Amino acid sequence: MSDQDSRGRARGRSRGLRGDSASDDSVRRPREHGTAPYTTQPPHHAGRAGSREQIPEEPEQRPSSQPRSGSGGRASSFAREAPQERSGVPYGRASFHGGSAAQPQASTSRAAAPGAGPSIREGASVGGRGASRFREQRESVIVTRPSADFEKLGRIGQHVTLTSNYFELTKRPDMHLLQYRVDFTPDVDHIGARKALIRVHEAILGKYLFDGTLLYNITRLPQPLELFSKRLSDNSDVVISFRLVGEIQKEDSTYTTVMNIILRRCLGMLNLTLWRRDYYDPAAATEIPQHFLNVWPGYVTTIRHHEEGFLLGVEIIHRVLRRDTALDMMNKIRQAGGDFQAMCSAEMLGKVVMTHYNKRTYRIDDLDYTKNPQSTFHLRKEDRDISYLEYYKKRYNIDVRHPTQPLLVSRPTRRDTNRGDDQPIYLIPELCGMTGLTDDQKKNFGLMKDVGNVTRVTPDKRVESLMKFRRRLAENPDIQKELNSWGLDFAANIVRLDARIIPPQTIQQGGNSFPTQEGDWSRNIQRSRMCVSVELRDWILFTPALMSHEVQPFVELIQNVGRKQGFDVPDPRVVQMQADRTSNYVDAIRSECSRREFSLIFCVLRSSRADTYSSIKKLTCTEFGIPSQVITGRNLKGAQGKLMSIATKVMIQIASKLGAEPWRVLVPSTKWMVVGYDTYHDARQRKAVGAFVASINQEFSRYYSSVKIHENNEEISPSFKDHLFGALKAFYIVNEKTLPGAIIVYRDGVGAGDIPRLKETEIAALKEACSDAGTRTNYMGSGLYNPPVAFIVVSKRINTRFFNMDGRQPSNPVCGTVVDNKVTLQERFDFFLVSQKVTQGTVSPTSYNIVEDQTGITPDIHQRLAYALTHLYYNWPGTLRIPAPIQYAHKLAYLVGESIMQQPHDSLSKLPYYL
Repeated sequence: MSDQDSRGRARGRSRGLRGDSASDDSVRRPREHGTAPYTTQPPHHAGRAGSREQIPEEPEQRPSSQPRSGSGGRASSFAREAPQERSGVPYGRASFHGGSAAQPQASTSRAAAPGAGPSIREGASVGGRGASRFREQRESVIVTRPSADFEKLGRIGQHVTLTSNYFELTKRPDMHLLQYRVDFTPDVDHIGARKALIRVHEAILGKYLFDGTLLYNITRLPQPLELFSKRLSDNSDVVISFRLVGEIQKEDSTYTTVMNIILRRCLGMLNLTLWRRDYYDPAAATEIPQHFLNVWPGYVTTIRHHEEGFLLGVEIIHRVLRRDTALDMMNKIRQAGGDFQAMCSAEMLGKVVMTHYNKRTYRIDDLDYTKNPQSTFHLRKEDRDISYLEYYKKRYNIDVRHPTQPLLVSRPTRRDTNRGDDQPIYLIPELCGMTGLTDDQKKNFGLMKDVGNVTRVTPDKRVESLMKFRRRLAENPDIQKELNSWGLDFAANIVRLDARIIPPQTIQQGGNSFPTQEGDWSRNIQRSRMCVSVELRDWILFTPALMSHEVQPFVELIQNVGRKQGFDVPDPRVVQMQADRTSNYVDAIRSECSRREFSLIFCVLRSSRADTYSSIKKLTCTEFGIPSQVITGRNLKGAQGKLMSIATKVMIQIASKLGAEPWRVLVPSTKWMVVGYDTYHDARQRKAVGAFVASINQEFSRYYSSVKIHENNEEISPSFKDHLFGALKAFYIVNEKTLPGAIIVYRDGVGAGDIPRLKETEIAALKEACSDAGTRTNYMGSGLYNPPVAFIVVSKRINTRFFNMDGRQPSNPVCGTVVDNKVTLQERFDFFLVSQKVTQGTVSPTSYNIVEDQTGITPDIHQRLAYALTHLYYNWPGTLRIPAPIQYAHKLAYLVGESIMQQPHDSLSKLPYYL
């Protein structure tokens, strides 16, 4: 029971609801959305796209889904929300039209006459931005496998057969394709409008695919080429330029993009709603009326080359819709009284909203009280200033009801800025629906239970949904016609694959050992002594005076359970406070700790209060350097059995913070160092906190930690050298002036696209730190220290799922299941590990991508070590989804980023005070 568990997750990392195993600890910035209003773009401009939201299920989890391939990933609006340019073909993420190719004919007129066919002019040059985009697509595959013939299969464990949420491609296209960059003059922001403007030229273009920017066809077009279309919304002419930027053969990696566009074209025929990158089925929505929520089911799909060929991956996802707007939320804040602007900032910054008029999502970075809907901006296409009131009435036929409301501000990301899109977006709160769940809603047990009953899909229901999806593709004649025209088809059943179950770990305690039972040993530890205990000398307890009669029995429970496990807890010095304001705790702690030294500070809060918690942690962790424990009054009430369980967890947490080791597992008998690293992102202050933990003993049960605050909100750490050098110094002192024989780093929060930069910065810095440590210590008399290093990227938010088909119906794989074939990637040294047992929904495996490995250890050792480390997190007597070093780093980054935002005291660097 962590101090922080009652306080929710980091605002800077929250997501909305997505699937039964997603987490709420990471917000992704919108990727494409408008850049208005300023001197060039109106508010609806689609230069940047929105983000996907996710809703939490398990505390340890955090989606990142697998990277999607294909240019089709830029579509971000509902098909039904297309502008006035219409045609009989439904809008979607990519459009395809057949038809015989016609030779283009030159026209002397720039615009076609009303009712006439399209006009053509040759005059555009080949090349441009599309060419560089094409090169980026070709380079998008990041190879981490040491060599093509490298054997990454493990051998140890019981072999089992599983199925997974993939369908094999039984046929795939075999055509020579041409790739064209398409530009519109004047620019057309809406992807549906772009497709409609191109659609009238199908006789010229022939069989084609268009994703909004790139067009693929089998007909070579004259170069340069310009076509003309009439925009019905204002009867203006639009010039469409086609630049040849590439030619694609069947073996080209860009063909994967083409197949994904074809697939998404087919999904558009299923009467699904395209929302951001994924398709949802509103017809199958589940209403939760008591909480004013709706849950839409949907699909994440991707075609990608895996170990033995191409597979279609399909994941069942969910999105929660709320019925309140940003203005509703602001009105509630106003009614509550207090500093309205400050409270709005606290509640709304970092949240994501969805605009009602075009179904795009934006993150709130600021609120501008100097602007309102009566303010004006420059409308580029009409070259005049226009108010928001007039714009929304004219563009969307929307009457803004509250003309004095302040505007929301969404600032561009670094990627947007690099594209030249460096202006903020202004949004009207009345037109923005809130997405995801509020902090209060997440604390509502009944609400979360009701939402979880919908989103936590059991394995049998998930497989049933996958097969239903496949049947919908097979039974739709338009989809079959489309697939057949391209030579694309999928297997009727999900794939089967070989897996192994790693032998269970043995938990070691003082004079006792026992095998783990399905990843949980909470009952066993209550009867055994800790592996390594510590002495708790003087400790002090701060409590409101009105709660003292509840605190004393709880302290006695802690003493009783501690005694059984070899952790003696003396009576504390109790300070009873007459009031429980934040200032009361701060003043009392500062007064007592300035007069006398204490081993532990224990604070009891009447209720969960973020400001009080942060002040206590900041004071104890930065000023005094003393481990602290904070609990709330609700943990002191309940049945005896419940209180005994809470007291046991609190006692273990206290002992661990002081350096105890409640249990150990068998690990390789070598002097290795395992490292965990994670980053916390603060959406409000636009800062990041990088947390680094490294083992300093052979059993991987004691850790050194350090923290760096990244002022520029970087994910890749610029301080890795400093982190590791401090860890090597601590290891050197503890281990009789020796350094690690190998260093194994587990890195969380990195996408595939960041791996090259990861190697250039963090891995290079790691090697520099080792060299400096060797020189400083005159290591082995030569001063040379170059240990073998393994660097492993760990991903929890993935779309892969596995199902055990041995019983009557599909079930979850057991703890310790490893998959290193079939659905892993051919270019990677990777594996999947199921290390947790879940009692609700479908278990989510964790992906391990070994991006660098100089250690020479076998795949079996990599897999078994990762599994062993999931047992060593002292905040939970069971296994985690990720290795303990990463979870420790996550807790440290969260504590500093959410509550402290300062460097912790040096004296705490060898204690897990962040539990």
